[in-house]
Amino acid sequence: MCGILGWFGRHGPEDARRFGSALDILSHRGPDDRGVFAAPGVLLGHRRLAILDLSPAGHQPMVEPATGAVIVFNGEIYNHIELRTDLEGIGHLFFGQSDTEVLLHALIEWGEQALSRLNGMWAFAFWQPTKQRLLLARDRFGVKPLYYRNGQGGLAFASEPKALLALFPGHRAVSEHTLLDFLGNNLLYAHGESFYQGIHVLPPAHYALYDPDTGKLHFSRYWDYPESADEALSADEAAVQFDELFTDAVRLRLRSDVPVGITLSGGLDSTGVLAAATPYAARQLTCFTSIYGKDEPGELSWAKLASNAMHAPLIPVTAPQDDWLHTLRKVVWHMDGPGYSPAVYPLWHLMQRARAEGVPVLLDGQGADEALAGYPQYAVLELLGYLSCQSRQRRSPTGIWSRMRALRRTFSLRWALAWLARELSPGLWRWHRRHVGFESLMHKGVKLPQLANHLERKNDDPVRQRLLADHSLIILPGLLHYGDAVSMAHGVEVRNPFMDYRLVEWMFRLPTKLKFNQNETKWVLREYLRAHGQPLIGNRPDKKGYPTPVAKWLASEQGLEIENLLLSRNSLLHQWCDPKKINYLIEQNRQGAIAAEHHLYKLVSTQLWLNECIEGRHTS
Repeated sequence: MCGILGWFGRHGPEDARRFGSALDILSHRGPDDRGVFAAPGVLLGHRRLAILDLSPAGHQPMVEPATGAVIVFNGEIYNHIELRTDLEGIGHLFFGQSDTEVLLHALIEWGEQALSRLNGMWAFAFWQPTKQRLLLARDRFGVKPLYYRNGQGGLAFASEPKALLALFPGHRAVSEHTLLDFLGNNLLYAHGESFYQGIHVLPPAHYALYDPDTGKLHFSRYWDYPESADEALSADEAAVQFDELFTDAVRLRLRSDVPVGITLSGGLDSTGVLAAATPYAARQLTCFTSIYGKDEPGELSWAKLASNAMHAPLIPVTAPQDDWLHTLRKVVWHMDGPGYSPAVYPLWHLMQRARAEGVPVLLDGQGADEALAGYPQYAVLELLGYLSCQSRQRRSPTGIWSRMRALRRTFSLRWALAWLARELSPGLWRWHRRHVGFESLMHKGVKLPQLANHLERKNDDPVRQRLLADHSLIILPGLLHYGDAVSMAHGVEVRNPFMDYRLVEWMFRLPTKLKFNQNETKWVLREYLRAHGQPLIGNRPDKKGYPTPVAKWLASEQGLEIENLLLSRNSLLHQWCDPKKINYLIEQNRQGAIAAEHHLYKLVSTQLWLNECIEGRHTS
């Protein structure tokens, strides 16, 4: 886990100095080491967070002596031991124990075909000077970021846009389409552009080949989701297969030469990770959970239940109210953009504490909900699918009532009803979007981008359609983005077992009927917990995620500061949003209106990003 920077073009002595300064902007991503490779027309830089092979043998940029090939790599290849064995079997020699060296030799041996062999998360640049060929690549789900700009001055790429802005300050301007797509649709980089004009994002599951002579990039996709579900799979088979895949995904992610811990909420996902990790951990796993003080304990009781069952130490980490706006200013700088989830705030404090406790690697439960149907919209779609079943023999009052009861037991009733209304009446949803949703805050004439039709594949199963869209584009990319930015702000590596590509492929082959087997959401994960010493949490009915008291905070004594922030006369946000409508939203949030805090939080996050990153008022 590190920060990478590269620049291909004509460079002078002053450019090399600027490159070094830009690289050091990424020092938070790699506090343990620094390296630069320089050749005519080529600058490659690396900031290292040492996780595997802490010796100088893991230094980057890494050069292979026989071919002169160079790599700068951010991420982890979890199956590096197995790949190393394969490569040694065909004659490759290794000098250290790092996964970077294994990746370098894999690319020399197999080229871009090596990508299909990798199990991990990555963003890297692989330069072959003898072939004058640059390969840029990003992991299947975009866990690790890679930004680039290409044009006059050459090609430059980096782990974060701020490093590119140091080289090309002319890009410090808002990409209006990206911003409006985020505000209106919660979409992040859906069209391949960052929040800065002219700075692009290499899409997940893609690689790009760069030709220095022509200055052109050629993109290729190397992975995609399964085409269909395996409807013949039985419940017993599913439970066994999930157990094997999930356990192995966690086992691989425990490989580390530094201590490994777990972010633990006491929910199904993180508890499942803890249950799977405990038998394989080389040392005791420290768990971290977020609280908000005595009056807001969050999920502490459930987290204690999970950690006690596995005899794992638990550290509650307080996210105090009086610090949240100041912290959000730092968060948006590290994210290089606004966010829609207030969970970044407790996560910031949790990562900070983990680093202070000497635990620079954390396992996390991200990615389960969007593959195993853990949100209310999926349960609503499953219910509607049951009601619309053409065969009346497959429907029954008992089946309808049991689904309604499970829906009400697991999720907030008001949100379940809201999703039900959205699915039953698209016209009502469009009216809501214009008059209550984010579109209602815009100046007349400002149109928010519509959700593209290509988000949904041609598939008879609406639940699977929605899961594919949410996993690949609508929900998960934003969660992965802020998870990477906030963890790397503190030099902490987060590993996501539910993002193991073998497990993801299997979860998307799991038929919907088994995702909701016995009317339980995420049934296969619940079965795993019941079988591995966590029956109380496996049977837990409610779904909370990382609850944050953001609505109360936005309406608290800091409300005046929020008003001053959003209603300032020189606010760039007012180019798109009507200040009178913003003021009305603030009042609605004070009165507890549904979804008001969600819209208000997005506005606050956006305004802070505009202040910190566009106008340059960065808070250290």
